[in-house]
Amino acid sequence: MFSSKYIFETKQTKIQRYLKNSLFILVILFLLYSIFSAIFILVSENASKSSHDRFYNNSPDLIVVFTGDAGRIPFALKRAAEYKQPHIFITGVYSKNNVDTLLTPLKVEESFNPDLLQIDYLARNTLENCISTLRYLRSEKVYKNILIISHDYHIMRIKLIMNSIIQPDEGFKFHYSGIPTSYTNWRNLKILYKEVFKLLRTYGFLIFWDSQENSRVRPELLK
Repeated sequence: MFSSKYIFETKQTKIQRYLKNSLFILVILFLLYSIFSAIFILVSENASKSSHDRFYNNSPDLIVVFTGDAGRIPFALKRAAEYKQPHIFITGVYSKNNVDTLLTPLKVEESFNPDLLQIDYLARNTLENCISTLRYLRSEKVYKNILIISHDYHIMRIKLIMNSIIQPDEGFKFHYSGIPTSYTNWRNLKILYKEVFKLLRTYGFLIFWDSQENSRVRPELLK
């Protein structure tokens, strides 16, 4: 911080000092915010590596896709092909879409079995994606090792929510695969910075979350 160099400071030098201090604080905050943003990418990379190692000779019981940005469904289908197509659950799908409208533009292989793909239309945000996923898992009662797919900037918030709302005795094991994002693009960089704010906001909300009482709340009631 910059302190006064003068015993008797003029109005002009005082303003200059305040401006320097303000600029210094803004630069520090920006650097801290950027470092925190970089942690999101590291978390995703570590989670993706861990899931790759976990399923190297095995397949997940279920692949879950959180919609919200382009490329997630094609990425999930590619992963499904690598794992000899386990069941797929896509949450947050637009109401006018169905399995055919989702798969037709992607030109999936003929061996792909659309009957193994389930769609959720209710979820409208990440919290509701997580709730819909848990509801589906509880209703099916057969999936234990679950691979969740989204973009790398999104993984940290998904993990935070899942760890907060799941019941400790349910036995689900969540693994995560983040789609790499190029941050030389201003749009993607802006999304990453916004994600930091969303994580902090979600953390504040989850402080008051009672997983036993709220984990079965209908998504349309959570806004």
